[in-house]
Amino acid sequence: MEGDSESSKPFASGKKIIVAGAGIAGLSFVVALRKQWLSQLPTLTPPTIAIYERDPKNFGVEREGYSISIRSDGNAAGLQALSKLNLLETALAQSITGVQEDPGSFGLWDKDWSGILRIKLKTPGNLPVPGMRIARNVLRKILIQSVSAGEEIHWGTTCAGAVKLESGRIEVQLSNGKTDECDLLIAADGSKSKIRSTFRPEDKLNFAGAVAIGGVSRFKDKVPPPVDRDWGFYLSGTGYGLFASPVDEHSAVWSLSYLAKEPREFARQPLSLEQADLILKEARERGKDMAEPFQTLVNATDISTLMILNTLDKQPFPHLNGSLEDMPVVFIGDANHAVSPFAGAGANLALMDGWELAEQLCKCGSLPEALALYDASNLPRATSVVQFSHWAIAFAHFTGWKLTLCIWAARIINRLLFR
Repeated sequence: MEGDSESSKPFASGKKIIVAGAGIAGLSFVVALRKQWLSQLPTLTPPTIAIYERDPKNFGVEREGYSISIRSDGNAAGLQALSKLNLLETALAQSITGVQEDPGSFGLWDKDWSGILRIKLKTPGNLPVPGMRIARNVLRKILIQSVSAGEEIHWGTTCAGAVKLESGRIEVQLSNGKTDECDLLIAADGSKSKIRSTFRPEDKLNFAGAVAIGGVSRFKDKVPPPVDRDWGFYLSGTGYGLFASPVDEHSAVWSLSYLAKEPREFARQPLSLEQADLILKEARERGKDMAEPFQTLVNATDISTLMILNTLDKQPFPHLNGSLEDMPVVFIGDANHAVSPFAGAGANLALMDGWELAEQLCKCGSLPEALALYDASNLPRATSVVQFSHWAIAFAHFTGWKLTLCIWAARIINRLLFR
């Protein structure tokens, strides 16, 4: 937009915004909105922002003690989003991979842990690296520290529901029994969003066809190779999939998965020693034909991080029709387009959602205009990522001729593109 005149001021000027959720999506939106407002609209009244988050302030590592890939390619341009937020240098300094000549990379291993494919992406001209691996809780803390003093995070408080008032504002019901009002509600409260269940009760998560058992392994010495540097899928050929990745010098995350027709019922944290032993025993049995270091990873598991996970996802949805028409509510991150870990891009989508929604709210004079532009980029991107994750689930569990064909193709791709 040109100038800061009253007639051309954006919709968000002077408004009250509530953000439900202080995860990657919600935090990136808050940081992005403040940064863009100060640089582009310094003379206009900024919006007031209140953030409500279910986690306590000192949230436990067992919830987020795993690492994620932040990439710069196609539909997963999280690195570019961090760069725009001026947080890339900080994130790289605290990442697993950092800035090095030959950092670890995503790849595929055969049943003997020999490399089949090691993807080495080209570095975009305006970035120091093509991607990085970082612990999710580290990235989240970087974003939390970047939230300005005027934008308080109300820890341990969930946005339990919401209703549109006659005035057009939204009243939010909080888990502490209180209410708050806003002109715009940003639902960034995750895949099981309570705000989504309020306004789109029919829009539920779908089982994507796989169940995973996993956890974080901790070592006094270094993580065993090749998981000490690289991350990716171990193709066992047994029908069981395995993803493994370093978290830091002394820990790694592993996830053994299998195909299933229905989601599984399971105990949640905190687990008793007996429950944890049964889950670890199951993992050892299912992975009995997998070569080392699989059993070593399982045996070193911190039981406070042990979990069983049903792969769940859902397609993204637009904001300008159906139950959301004329509703000042925006869904970002997993609240809109939940993806399973097989997508490998959930955090990237969250970062991009936050930046792009903030960008449109700084430019557009009306909420419908901002949402039309936001949906135009968000919907195709998220749809593509969900579709890819379904292929990845099938691929990770291939056996027989399908696996042989894929390994053959991967070796050729590795030789032609990444040598």
